[in-house]
Amino acid sequence: MRIKAMLSAFLFSLLLIVVLPGLLQAGLEQQRQNFLAAEKALENGRLQEYNLLLPALRDYPLYPYLIYQQIAGNISLQQEERILWFLSEYRSSPLADRLRQDWLKYLARSQHWDRLVRDFDSSSSEFVQCAYARALVDKRLWSQAMQEAEKLWLHGRSRPRECDPVFDAWRSRDMLTPDLAWQRIDMAIGQGQASLARYLGRYLPREDQSWLDLWLQVLSRPSAVLNLDWSQKTHPVAQKIFFQGMSGLIREDAQKALAHWRALEEKQDLSSMDTLPVKEQLALYLALRKHPEALDFFKSLSSEDMSPRLKEWHVRNALYRQEWLEALSALDRLDHGRKNSPRWLYWRARALEETGLVHEAAFVYQQILGRQNYFSLLAADRLGKPYRMEHRAVSAPGADILEVRSDQGVLRAMELFHLGRMTDARREWNTALAGKSREYIRAAAILAHDLGWHDRAIIAAANAGEFDDLILRFPTSYSELISNYSRIRGLEPSWVFAVARQESMFMADVGSPAGALGVMQIMPATGRLVASLMGERFQSSFALLCPETNIRFGTFYLKKRLDELQGNPVLATAAYNAGAHRVRGWLHDEGAMAADIWVENIPFAETRDYVEKVFSYKVIYEKRLGRQPERVSSFMPHIFGRQVYLSGTAEN
Repeated sequence: MRIKAMLSAFLFSLLLIVVLPGLLQAGLEQQRQNFLAAEKALENGRLQEYNLLLPALRDYPLYPYLIYQQIAGNISLQQEERILWFLSEYRSSPLADRLRQDWLKYLARSQHWDRLVRDFDSSSSEFVQCAYARALVDKRLWSQAMQEAEKLWLHGRSRPRECDPVFDAWRSRDMLTPDLAWQRIDMAIGQGQASLARYLGRYLPREDQSWLDLWLQVLSRPSAVLNLDWSQKTHPVAQKIFFQGMSGLIREDAQKALAHWRALEEKQDLSSMDTLPVKEQLALYLALRKHPEALDFFKSLSSEDMSPRLKEWHVRNALYRQEWLEALSALDRLDHGRKNSPRWLYWRARALEETGLVHEAAFVYQQILGRQNYFSLLAADRLGKPYRMEHRAVSAPGADILEVRSDQGVLRAMELFHLGRMTDARREWNTALAGKSREYIRAAAILAHDLGWHDRAIIAAANAGEFDDLILRFPTSYSELISNYSRIRGLEPSWVFAVARQESMFMADVGSPAGALGVMQIMPATGRLVASLMGERFQSSFALLCPETNIRFGTFYLKKRLDELQGNPVLATAAYNAGAHRVRGWLHDEGAMAADIWVENIPFAETRDYVEKVFSYKVIYEKRLGRQPERVSSFMPHIFGRQVYLSGTAEN
């Protein structure tokens, strides 16, 4: 009897371990098919079929999406109770925000002011915000209405016409002061909206009109600032006009602007002006444009006159000129936090090394060894030390992972991921993880990695402060495609992996704000160019969302940039991010320059950071691919100046 009971218990356990998960998976797959069928039925207006499928989907994670689609298709007062129920029931889902915005737009257009005031959300569109303020006016809630009117007024661009009645009521109660008029004019000019600034002049006192005219004149012709006696200019906006003009001259030609500035200082009493912003911008643009006088100008400024950013550019300019003692002096001016960062410790060591203080340099290099970043790798190269990048897997208790898996938002995200609906999947995932503990996010990173959802795993690991799991943070997605096209183009696969990792974290469907698409983030114009050079027809931008096409085009483009730019991976990597025309403009005039100095002096912080990350990621990917990592410095040959390279004397 006991043996029979034990056998029964064993068979039951076997059912739980082997049979039940299969049954559950089969049930989930059937629910997926029913969900897709219900969605299609609703889309095509077959409500009877939709209603028959719906009850069996109540415990399916994406059930709320069907309800949302049904409600959103017919927003009206008749559905008010159901809408408010949905907003409460699914408040943890991004769907609630979408439905709320749809509902508020409906209330605003229909002028249902009571309900709009009741349900208003401050994250609403400009149209809804204006309608809300109008509702407050209509309900004579004057204190709130006037506060909203001022918030809407203080904006650098034209506001929706729905704001006009609000502004009329606001002005009729004498709430528009000259100071508020000037504030908005300042904001409009800052947004490049000169016509709006001119229009807003009607709200200024008569005696202020000439000041706006002067501002607009300087805006269109910065040199007008040179013909005025600023010692006589006492209006509160005089400082802004003065800086506007000088800023325009500096952007046009920093070297000429420096001469103009010196003449102004000599001829005029500028003691009533705050000249520090002008000096800062002059120093910055002289450094960015690599003017010979930049370093002398930096030397003329005191530490108190320099922002943290400007102090960093002082160091960079000294490095660019290879004035190593000045670089050390500039490094001493940095604040404590920056001074002890890997970047500036590396450059202190480089400067010490160049001035012959080799032992002191080695001591500083030692301080930044053993990290995954670019400067740690370069320091190891300078010392001839091996790279130390140990893989330490992220771990979490099973209970934490189970907690994440049971979260309704995570379940919705996982199901959307399975269906390939990546935008909605990422929204649900991000919402589910917002405000969660480090332990929770760590468990989520493991779950995402196990699902093969690499971009969410990478981001979650970073948010949890976990940077040593090289497998999780540096996946080898699209390995076959990247390896194949790297071989065809003669590129190192680790380099291509690093570029794709930095560009998109391997998100095939992602688009950047600038319009770049896919795994290697290719602009449509670049896609057309590459297709033409390859003798192909470029069908549409959507082709770039295909990983195979994207990687094929991306590797072709990277190789093209390599061939065009001295065969130098540093220049090619920078050009992949910023464009070849910019990179050519960043070349020095003649001679050869150490690549690390050139990278540090890239004018765009984004591109500088991009190059540094790609080169450090390349080393990690060599380790991931089972290869002995190549020295970063060996992948960074000297950069030749324009004249040397164009003359054909540069060696590739």
